[in-house]
Amino acid sequence: MKKIVLLLITVFLVTGCAVKYNVVINEDLTVDESAMLTGTDDFFANYYKTTRTNVLKDLLSLYEDYLTENNYQYELKEERVPYVMVNRKYDSVKEYINNSKLFNDYFDEIVYTETGSVKKIETIGYHENESDNPERFNITELEITITCPYTVKKHNAIEVNKSSNTYHFVLNDENTKILFEYDTSSKYNPNADLLKTLIILFALVIGIWLVVIVLTKKNNKNSI
Repeated sequence: MKKIVLLLITVFLVTGCAVKYNVVINEDLTVDESAMLTGTDDFFANYYKTTRTNVLKDLLSLYEDYLTENNYQYELKEERVPYVMVNRKYDSVKEYINNSKLFNDYFDEIVYTETGSVKKIETIGYHENESDNPERFNITELEITITCPYTVKKHNAIEVNKSSNTYHFVLNDENTKILFEYDTSSKYNPNADLLKTLIILFALVIGIWLVVIVLTKKNNKNSI
């Protein structure tokens, strides 16, 4: 089956690109998927006789009908470096795992398990670039960010910013994988880290205070 998002960006990425891909798990467990797609400086240099925006407009026009038929929302952003945003919404995490075109294309397998309120997403294997495969595109770096409103129990993200967990995939690095486990019975608490820090500081102060008391009593006995 043709990959809708891949079809859109394959023509962008002949010379390589960095792709930012975002997954937002909402409180009702629906999922918002989005990808920011653009060309590299080398790519746009091939079309020096026109603007970057016009290049993306022409490329996007080739796939508008196909995107619409597959319930994708898309928009060309005319900023300093123009880019195309592609969005799709899913009714559940399981539907997203089973139907996401871009997410599934990069891994040999995606395992999604549910044990009560605990949900786990785990990828197995990472596809390297294959220039002879028309359904796969060449990128230099792929950044995936998963944002979740619930407590994350386990993860191997490279960066964590509040409720967002970011993974970086480097070209041909087959060892990179995603492990993301969360508990829907407990919401993310932005003050959790602060609370832990305060508890540690409080325990440290109590410890120092007890040591001071012991040493003071010992010194008083020795002075008698």
